[in-house]
Amino acid sequence: MKLFKLLLAVAGATVLLGALVSSASAARLSTSSQTLRAGFARVNFSGGFGTTECPLTLEGSLHTRTIAKTAGSLIGLITRAILGACIRGSATILTATLPWHVRYQSFSGTLPNITRINTDVAGSAFQIREPTFGITCLASGGFPRGIYNREAAGALTSAEITGTSPTNCGAEGTLSGTSNSLTVLGAATRITITLI
Repeated sequence: MKLFKLLLAVAGATVLLGALVSSASAARLSTSSQTLRAGFARVNFSGGFGTTECPLTLEGSLHTRTIAKTAGSLIGLITRAILGACIRGSATILTATLPWHVRYQSFSGTLPNITRINTDVAGSAFQIREPTFGITCLASGGFPRGIYNREAAGALTSAEITGTSPTNCGAEGTLSGTSNSLTVLGAATRITITLI
């Protein structure tokens, strides 16, 4: 009987320690690179002023290669934003507002299989000229969301931007686009995110 109780206590302690190690290992994310580059073939700026479509490249860095999963924590910066020749309308990034702050918000999926990492970007500002009437609007003060999609093996496969921003034209503008070109800055290497 004493042996049975001892074995039961050891088994219980093992399960408890395993649970603690499992939850501790899921407290942070580790990335294979501190720099990133996302190329968007088309980003839509929409609102009461029509829809402007432009290619966009974002470049940035993370403060460290280890990220605490704490909502609202500052994890990095967007240091460069480049708009290409617009397909419809025209737009200009207000580069004086760079760098933009990237804050961790949450993840989607079930641990340990995270499928998405959600961030907010603060400080972005751009000027949009709508294609129909040529009205120019300033969009700033919004908090676009950055969503990074992750495959089971850990590699980031794409990035999405979405969100709203007030404008000086009296209409709220929306921003949307998906990048399938998400790599380490200056290389063709994919970025991986793992739980630690």
